[in-house]
Amino acid sequence: MKKHLILIPAYNEEGNLKKVLQSLTDVRPDADILIVSDGSTDETENIAKAFPVYVISHPTNLGYAAALQTGFKYAAAKGYDIVIQFDGDGQHDPHYVGDMLHAFSDKGADIVLGSRFLRKSGMETGVSKRLVIFFFRFLIWLITGAKITDPTSGFRGYKHNVYRRFTHAFPNEYPDSNFIIELLLREYNLVEIPVNMKNREHGISMHAGFRPVLYVAQVVLSIIIVWLRCKWLKKEGAE
Repeated sequence: MKKHLILIPAYNEEGNLKKVLQSLTDVRPDADILIVSDGSTDETENIAKAFPVYVISHPTNLGYAAALQTGFKYAAAKGYDIVIQFDGDGQHDPHYVGDMLHAFSDKGADIVLGSRFLRKSGMETGVSKRLVIFFFRFLIWLITGAKITDPTSGFRGYKHNVYRRFTHAFPNEYPDSNFIIELLLREYNLVEIPVNMKNREHGISMHAGFRPVLYVAQVVLSIIIVWLRCKWLKKEGAE
């Protein structure tokens, strides 16, 4: 078993996953790869099994957070030092996994966040998504004082002391800004690194249609809960 695990939550990614896995297995032969097929009804699972990777399949679609939690539980059981969260839609570049690993060793990071805004990225971001990102940037700064440039990035790395915290509890269906706020309030060291991202080539994003409205509402509610819980724990002197 290797020290690092690349975790890919995947739901109906048959159009993208083969290319993603070809790149990852070529660029990062030093890492294990886990695909969590979250109730996929297409060829996602069969495509994954054609590669030298581990595959776990949910019998039904449980959601992105549940897929991540399954991966964290697997990583904890196997004792991986670091988990890299990587999307199966082709937006993330595997060459930046090395930069993430260096941030853990060189900067003492507990969490590494890949940001498309620290330098020019090849990914196009629409006006509505940029507004959402600016909104969550402001909330994170308001609550924690930290300036995070890309709070909705799904390209992340976690040390074992971080991902193990979320093997039994998770912020909500969309672990984005709420997740970051909880970790910052618990005084973990979060480091952002510049990465390049690309637009999805095939399939539909989980934030398509009216889902962004629900996403924002759920994350804001979760942020309030996280803030109140952390404030209470600090008051009580509990962890």
